[in-house]
Amino acid sequence: MVTYSIVARDADTGEMGVATQSQAFAVGNSVPFALPGHGVIATQSMAEPMYGSVGLDLLQGGFTAQEVLTALSSVDPQPERRQVAVLGVNGELAAYTGASCVEAAGHQIGDSCIALANMVASPAVWEAMVEQFECSGGPLAQRLLSALQAAEEAGGDFRGRRSAAIMVVRATTTGRPWHDMVVDLRVDDSPEPLDALADLLMTRARYQDVVRAFQQAIDGDPVTADRELELLRPQDPATEPDQLLWRAVVAALAGREGAAKDMLADLAAAAPQFVEAARRFGKAGLLPADVVERILPGS
Repeated sequence: MVTYSIVARDADTGEMGVATQSQAFAVGNSVPFALPGHGVIATQSMAEPMYGSVGLDLLQGGFTAQEVLTALSSVDPQPERRQVAVLGVNGELAAYTGASCVEAAGHQIGDSCIALANMVASPAVWEAMVEQFECSGGPLAQRLLSALQAAEEAGGDFRGRRSAAIMVVRATTTGRPWHDMVVDLRVDDSPEPLDALADLLMTRARYQDVVRAFQQAIDGDPVTADRELELLRPQDPATEPDQLLWRAVVAALAGREGAAKDMLADLAAAAPQFVEAARRFGKAGLLPADVVERILPGS
């Protein structure tokens, strides 16, 4: 897979991530590998999945990042075609660019990240990723995205762009894999994959905020949940009807039945099936039946 990627660690949280973009289709299916509590790997340039899959197993078994690279390249019949970056949970970094990778090809190891690229416009591509990551702040996923954007601005894959992906995992495991994978987003086929990935990151954050507030409301604290949701940008009922439904439920539980009724009226015009979902919430006991009847359109 000819592409450019970055693996990185957040020094404050310990979270580890890998992000990638390519002109090839579905780069997220072959380049990034991540295992909560152990590490992340990017394998590309005629990618050999062994480096990712077996590499994570070796990290889990106690191998260092460099030991993983050494062990796997020794059994690879064509290591000169590979480009690999390994980041272990303790922050150790190791990278390799084979002599047969298509130019411009190379990597750079920073303080807490590795950028690697092949078939790109110039070495400025991987240099820009390291510089941008290490001078940026905020959540790890956002920093990884900004590194990819810097790479694109530096020339990127000279053939163009098509797909991108970001994965972020926790440094310690909770026994709940669905909780330990912090971010797992892919854009498989798009003329502007980084723009699409940025939109997904924003949607994910907003989605999680609304779901968390919904859970808080039905668990007994609707007033606090409703107050927090009021600080978020209003949802478009045509594009995010599920989120508007949850906000209506929270508002109703918090005693703002007029606001809830207005939201459901908007849903009735844009996505009427979600009004039926509100009715079924009542049947499931998530909303008092009398409240449901008062906030449904036409009541």
